[in-house]
Amino acid sequence: MKTTKADRDLFVKECKRWIDKLSLNDWEYSFEHEYIGENLSATTTSDFKAKMIVFRLNKEIDKTGKMSSYIKSIALHEVLHVLLENLYHMAKSRDFREINYLAEEHAIINRLQKAME
Repeated sequence: MKTTKADRDLFVKECKRWIDKLSLNDWEYSFEHEYIGENLSATTTSDFKAKMIVFRLNKEIDKTGKMSSYIKSIALHEVLHVLLENLYHMAKSRDFREINYLAEEHAIINRLQKAME
């Protein structure tokens, strides 16, 4: 099924809602609406050093049924990748230290706790 401009607008709106709710405003964001391949609904790529995230909504999604609920769900899923981005890069680092991990773990917990209040 082809995604529309309205689907793209909903995706952007929901991503921004979750970015605010999870206090992830320390990144720069851009949004694209393009064909990204089969069996993908959306992707998130990052430039960790530049603190830049690109969200891509696929122009073709293998989905039947209510698209708006699905778009909201994939927007949240993609933003959750951002929530874990620092932890991902920390784990890949040669300079990995448990104290840094624990600090990032608590930062994630605090963001989730604030979002759930």
